[in-house]
Amino acid sequence: MAGPEAEVKLMRLRVPTSAWAIARYVVNSGRDLFTQGELKGAACGSLDTALAIGLIEKLDNGLYKANLELARSLAGLLPKVPKSYIIGRKGRFREAKTPCEGRQEAVRLAKAWARLSNWAEVHAEDEEDLPKEIAEVLERNGIQVQRTTLPNGAKVVLAKVLNMYIIMDGLMFKNTPKCARYSRLGPDAGSARAPRTSYILTSHSSLRPSELGLGRAYGPAR
Repeated sequence: MAGPEAEVKLMRLRVPTSAWAIARYVVNSGRDLFTQGELKGAACGSLDTALAIGLIEKLDNGLYKANLELARSLAGLLPKVPKSYIIGRKGRFREAKTPCEGRQEAVRLAKAWARLSNWAEVHAEDEEDLPKEIAEVLERNGIQVQRTTLPNGAKVVLAKVLNMYIIMDGLMFKNTPKCARYSRLGPDAGSARAPRTSYILTSHSSLRPSELGLGRAYGPAR
């Protein structure tokens, strides 16, 4: 529970799919200059969102310059994919309508995250490994998963997204986490809660979960 030292705020976990796809393309390319055609191909459509958030800017010579730092941050988050597709209903992100590799990967990642949430709800306290097909998608997108014991003795599945340590359950696949930062632990450390029963822990990248009172990991989910 947030005490007097805590500042509760919403944590952004998802970004528009077009911006996520462009950010991923930029990071994978290792470049910061692109043609319009390259970026539209990566986004599978409009560049408006990427321009609006400052991910890219148009230069006088017609090329586009990417903000590499922002690209790395956005590529490390989750893409916003319609729930109707994640749970298997028809929607605008059906594979037949997602010819761009970046958007295809966005759908795969969104599905893997939803499956992780549901798997964690059932298997947090047993020894069953995370299915390989889920783990592979998460790992190639920089998301680390492990089991951890909390100070109260509860065993949970923990997903690390950028500097956020997220306690997974069946609700996290759709919720926006609420984070409480504690100044006594440093400017980037804290513990937080998503709506209802989901939790999130964030820390500076140099801190380990154990330094925030999470306890020890008792076995990675592979």
